[in-house]
Amino acid sequence: MYILQRVMSVLQSVSDYPGMRRALFIILFICFGATVWNISTVENWIIFNWLFLGLLLLDFNKDQKDVPWLSFLPKGVFLLFILYYIYRNAPHIWYVLASYEKDHINHWFNWNNLFRNIPFNDAAIFRLYQPEWFTIFLRWVYGYGFSLALWVAVIRSFLARDAAKMLRYVLSSHTFQLPIIVPFYATVLLQEVWYVLGHPDGMARNFTPEQAAVWSLNCFPSMHTSVSFAILLLALREKGKIFRRIMVTYCSLVIFSTMYLEIHWIIDVIAGMALGYATVKLVDKLYEKLEKMMAKKQLQAQARASK
Repeated sequence: MYILQRVMSVLQSVSDYPGMRRALFIILFICFGATVWNISTVENWIIFNWLFLGLLLLDFNKDQKDVPWLSFLPKGVFLLFILYYIYRNAPHIWYVLASYEKDHINHWFNWNNLFRNIPFNDAAIFRLYQPEWFTIFLRWVYGYGFSLALWVAVIRSFLARDAAKMLRYVLSSHTFQLPIIVPFYATVLLQEVWYVLGHPDGMARNFTPEQAAVWSLNCFPSMHTSVSFAILLLALREKGKIFRRIMVTYCSLVIFSTMYLEIHWIIDVIAGMALGYATVKLVDKLYEKLEKMMAKKQLQAQARASK
């Protein structure tokens, strides 16, 4: 934090000169573009991901804050880079944890048979119509569904010059949800629907038997659902109609895809939605408390200045 404050102080002094201000603006936007590009390489974005991002940026000005670019860009770029760095290393960490869980953790509960025997819990009702084109489309939706909606929302919040909103999306989804979900994954053995029922993998991932055993773990609650539902709830608060409508549609499709592709059980999805709602409300409370603290400090500062 001290380093960031020092950097901000230097940048502020540099921005007093018009020529340096323009150069600084260009450099920081290049850093922003480079970070976004690197974000896209983590999961190998395809053209549809970029088109999706472009659509959802059409009305970012509707939610733009009245903050000077040069006062926002340093902290915005710094925050975006930190989030990217964590994201870049997350897949490896997740696979290591999943492998460790498979080899070392003895789950207290095995819910495979229980969930298989609950009527309608396998979500077969959502697979009555399965045209090939729709299956391919939902594989794209699900395949990127764990992070694409989050990054689009974060990038849009960056362009809206709103660092607090960038953090709100991150905190309400992965950051606060993961510590809550991990104890369930460590104590409850529940595998994906297709694996338990002996069906082909709906995502057509061509797993070996060993890989299937690792990647089909950790169903309850559905984190694809909890992340998507949290972002859906936050998207409903945005002023931009294009972003709001498309994001709500996409997040709803992510949740639907988990059942259509035989990844999650209906109870997983319900639990995931409850978790997403809870973390959004938790972050709301946190922000309210921080805003009250900041308002109190501002009043105290004004009182000291008036003496």
